[in-house]
Amino acid sequence: MSKIKGGCHCGSIAWEFDLPIKTVVKCHCSMCRRLQGADHSTYAVVPKEQFSLSKGKDLVVSYQATEKSYKNFCSVCGTPTHLVNGKHFPDDYVLPLGIVENYTNELAPKIQVYTSEKPPWSNIHDDVPLFS
Repeated sequence: MSKIKGGCHCGSIAWEFDLPIKTVVKCHCSMCRRLQGADHSTYAVVPKEQFSLSKGKDLVVSYQATEKSYKNFCSVCGTPTHLVNGKHFPDDYVLPLGIVENYTNELAPKIQVYTSEKPPWSNIHDDVPLFS
């Protein structure tokens, strides 16, 4: 197994997880766009038992986004660190791909979801299957 590492912008929080993972999702839903502040979000879906916070656990702050989902972020710099999507991935952590330190081909997006909610100027990648 390979270890993938990541962390927040200021370096106060670090995490790692083992490959293989469940999937990588490119999401266009309005909630993900607001939570990430971007036209879409790309997440690695990692089983909770493969994920560990290696630094800064006491600096993680949570925001309850829905009844089943929450976003964890660094209380120092505000970087989203790991999320729980209780609706679609209740037993996994959903990790923003933008904070990964060592990208591999296994982290390329596998599916695109909520494409009907994308902004009209945002492009769909033809090489990534549409799920919804």
